[in-house]
Amino acid sequence: MQGEDSYPIYKRRNNGITVKVRKTTLDNGWVAPYNSYLLCRFDCHLNIDICSSVNSVKYLYKYIYKGHDKITFNVLKPKNSELMIDEIAQFQAGRWILPPEALWRIYAFTLNEMNLLVATLQVHLPHRHCVTFQENQDLQKILSVDFYKTTMLTEFFKLNAEDNEAKSILYKHLPEYYTWDSSSKIWTKKKQQQVIGRIALANPAEGERYYLKLLLNHVKGLTSFKDLKIYQNIKYNSFQESATARFSRI
Repeated sequence: MQGEDSYPIYKRRNNGITVKVRKTTLDNGWVAPYNSYLLCRFDCHLNIDICSSVNSVKYLYKYIYKGHDKITFNVLKPKNSELMIDEIAQFQAGRWILPPEALWRIYAFTLNEMNLLVATLQVHLPHRHCVTFQENQDLQKILSVDFYKTTMLTEFFKLNAEDNEAKSILYKHLPEYYTWDSSSKIWTKKKQQQVIGRIALANPAEGERYYLKLLLNHVKGLTSFKDLKIYQNIKYNSFQESATARFSRI
């Protein structure tokens, strides 16, 4: 049975059997899900849980990568000592290092790696992008200022209209050659940093936004949303119709 928080609710029969652990009486309600064969086979701490939702899977990954186990302790002076206690200096933090990690560090194996930065590219329908503003700001002013109308995608169209070099680059590859300045909201020539682009996720159930992303992944030299609806000099009424006409002939 699945609870409201998406975690499974296990059935534990009350057979009247109780045990006393550290002066506390426990019954079946305190037993974690387990597999007796696996416990005997591996002779270690081992739980069995049902992953029936995304929340459960997230919890498992969070549990595995939660970091090192840590302890905190404090060193106190003897009762007959007249030394002053410096609590900040005496506070210490330690962590357990298991044998596999110790061996890994002894042999100086790589502990972590740095990969290329990934830039998430916005994809939205015309005039349907997200706008962030303060609670006390005037909404009418926000609607009238061009700064709030500007996005990565609209500036991509503008860049294609002004820069012939950009016309040969797909939207998803743009971060490899240009850098997005979020404060000025403009694309500028890249200098040294290596970045790859990934267009934001769009589900087929979203309809037009999904087909818009599909077109952006394959069409170059775009200067407006209207260009995406034109194929072989035929103007279609929607991104879906344009994508169907364009890719049905491939």
